[in-house]
Amino acid sequence: HTRPNCTLSRPLHPAASAMAASLRRPLSRAYNFASSQFAAAFGDLPDAGPAYADRLRADAVAAAEALGDPRRAWTEDPAVTLLKGEALRGGKAVDTKDAFGRVNGALVEATPEEVDAVVAHVLAYAPPVTDLRGPVRAIEADILAPGSPWAAALVANQAVDFGKQDGVTEMVETVEASTVERRLADALAADEAAGVVRVSRAPAFVACVSNFSNFLDLSRKVLRNLELGVPVVVLSRSNTAQHCFRWAQRLNAELQGRGVDAGMFTFLAAALPEQRRAITACPAACPLYFTGSRPVAASIRADRPRAFCSTGGPNTLVATRLTAEVATAIQVSATIEHAGQCTALRHAVVPCTEAEAF
Repeated sequence: HTRPNCTLSRPLHPAASAMAASLRRPLSRAYNFASSQFAAAFGDLPDAGPAYADRLRADAVAAAEALGDPRRAWTEDPAVTLLKGEALRGGKAVDTKDAFGRVNGALVEATPEEVDAVVAHVLAYAPPVTDLRGPVRAIEADILAPGSPWAAALVANQAVDFGKQDGVTEMVETVEASTVERRLADALAADEAAGVVRVSRAPAFVACVSNFSNFLDLSRKVLRNLELGVPVVVLSRSNTAQHCFRWAQRLNAELQGRGVDAGMFTFLAAALPEQRRAITACPAACPLYFTGSRPVAASIRADRPRAFCSTGGPNTLVATRLTAEVATAIQVSATIEHAGQCTALRHAVVPCTEAEAF
């Protein structure tokens, strides 16, 4: 940990002011769900609107068509390890596969020496700047802007690699959710400046998820850490690896283009045993973010106690009446995301007759 050196050069959102106002509140509850500080971050949220979604959908289709043969494109430009702004290509190239097991490109696995270089970087690196909200949020604004070619590429790559049905909805949700999360980050920065908390700048590992990587990984885990000066190491996937690397590749270039130190962002393309070796060689202070199954989360936490694991839940809807609106919500929610992925409805508890249920 370092002494607070974050300064605020612009007025805070009311949510941040409310969260920083009292230095006597219990810190264990300061940023939790159901707290007044958390609730203050909501309200007055942007609405992307149907025009945004319609344009993004059309642009994503065009981007997917422009990609042509993904196997050829992603073999000629394979996924690689990115360290301090440089691509490491010393290892062997292996095939990558899409959600249906079809070869769709290549990934160059890092050599043991390259993995050692990543570990050495994590052990030695100290962020030269701890408030990167300016450049990081400028990048995020570019991603989410109406007509953004980057957003179209995110959705297209995800659809081609993972077969995601509606990446547009994910981006629309990101417009609103990232606003809330930026307010929470502002509040945390304000508390650090006031001496209430100290933010650890130990590099964070991010294990990518297949079906919500654009929001959960890129936005929620990577950008939110980077903007508060926390270095990030993104880990490659063993399947559907291409769309995660593509946003990492683009982000790496954008960060350098905006003057962010190249050591802040790393992508480790490596087999699972080498990834685990890298993680265990790093200090316990380095957190790991994972979204996936409960058994995998349990095994991760056995090796890495400071793991933030988001696992599949019941996704239950409870309503006191079966109205037309509730019935529509059930129908839509039961079919979204391949009907079984993380946002799909699994249980609906409503008073109804057997005839109404069917």
